[in-house]
Amino acid sequence: MAATTTCYTVAPLTTLSVYSTVPLTSVSAKSSPALIFLHFWGGSARTFSKLDPLLSSTYSVFAIDFRGWGYSTGPHSPAAYSISNLADDVQSLVTVLPQIADTGFVLVGHSMGGKVAQLLASRRLPGLKGVFLIAPAPAGPLILPSEEMKEQQIKAYNTLEAAEFTVRNVLSAGGLEEEDVKMLVEDTQRGNERARKAWPTYGMGEDYSDNLRDIDVPVRIAVGALDIVEPAERVRPEVLEKINIGSDSKDAKASMVVVEGSGHMLPLEKPERLAEEIRVFCNGL
Repeated sequence: MAATTTCYTVAPLTTLSVYSTVPLTSVSAKSSPALIFLHFWGGSARTFSKLDPLLSSTYSVFAIDFRGWGYSTGPHSPAAYSISNLADDVQSLVTVLPQIADTGFVLVGHSMGGKVAQLLASRRLPGLKGVFLIAPAPAGPLILPSEEMKEQQIKAYNTLEAAEFTVRNVLSAGGLEEEDVKMLVEDTQRGNERARKAWPTYGMGEDYSDNLRDIDVPVRIAVGALDIVEPAERVRPEVLEKINIGSDSKDAKASMVVVEGSGHMLPLEKPERLAEEIRVFCNGL
């Protein structure tokens, strides 16, 4: 497979870094949908570094650094990092990424990236074949019960020590290798200040729950059984059931699996299991 990193300018002051792998065999490249990976708040394309090798022999894979994260740039206004802005960036990219026009694509959104994926799916983008959500943030708002908790969220990545504590004790269930912890901490610090503040300040409160009724492609959801960030008890009613409103069991658009032994960082804690779930989902489209 050929791996490249390409930068695309999608808006003023906004250039997105996209890591991609394309199968060397034309049969694989043209017979399977492309996968577009969207990372969590604090992550980057590297969040999928263990998942990508398990899938890239069959699928063209594109892992995007959201504006302000990884190697992508973004505007100086904190308000420019809303979920809607992130979705607009991805929508612009879809029209220029190679392979997409021939194969169609599946959005694979993790956590905050899952909220972006839900909004994008509701827009019924041309070529969209399905959506795979990993520990997704609900499309509706998450209102923290106190200003103290909101402040803790904002400061989660403020220092190396705070970021490492968050990675080890909040994001994971103890299943991360030390090199993964180091990588995740580095990514939290690479994000610019506006991007770090945007999710707890704006993104969590944005409400796109009414848009879910417009999703018209299959959706598969994977949640870690030990996830304390987006537990199954919240994802089931706020994501699964809202996507399936108006559907009966025979024509339900969304289904969900709970992965034992994993916390919020499924792409790094359980990459083999997650890759198999993605394969099965794509094969059924």
